[in-house]
Amino acid sequence: MGDAFCFDRTASESRRLVGHSGPVFAVSIDHDNKFLLSCSEDKTIRLWSLFTFTTLVAYRGHNYPVWDVQFCPRGHYFASTSHDRTARLWSTDHQQPLRIFAGHVSDVNKVAFHPNCNYIATGSSDRTVRLWDIQTGSSVRLFTGHKAAVQSLAFSRNGRHLISSGVDTRLLVWDLAEGTLVAELKGHTDTVYSLCFSRDGTILASAGLDNCIKLW
Repeated sequence: MGDAFCFDRTASESRRLVGHSGPVFAVSIDHDNKFLLSCSEDKTIRLWSLFTFTTLVAYRGHNYPVWDVQFCPRGHYFASTSHDRTARLWSTDHQQPLRIFAGHVSDVNKVAFHPNCNYIATGSSDRTVRLWDIQTGSSVRLFTGHKAAVQSLAFSRNGRHLISSGVDTRLLVWDLAEGTLVAELKGHTDTVYSLCFSRDGTILASAGLDNCIKLW
């Protein structure tokens, strides 16, 4: 309880990262494979060295458990979400958040960076998805359509669309420029917790509590 593990590609060797005092909900590795972030029920985010496997920084700012943390695809920025109804933007070299994104009225469960790193998307238990401008901290899009909590997000590789999923079992496809729902993908029969695009952007994978992985 409260630990993270690092495995090599053969899964024959692992490292145990000890530091959190509560369950760890999410991890993220930076684009250079030098650092790992973890977030926990203990309200903290930890930055770990993947060379020494030690904690470099413990970030404190959220008032309740931290559900998700994601590195920006470029640079040293990262974002987090929490039971405190906020998302926050951080830099690895600052112990306090650079931006606080407030607007959701329930838990913020998931965060994703737009490919250009100028925006983040957040999914919430209030059944909405928001798109935020990182520079200003303002909400520039509010997507409504889910019938229950949103649990996963994925941007298309070209940055034109955002996919959201959650407890209502549906995958909703949003056009970012127009702010509209353009498609609804049905097939799962239980909560969809994970979304991922292939490297070339032609395949979307989804995974859920119905014991299924689907390719779209």
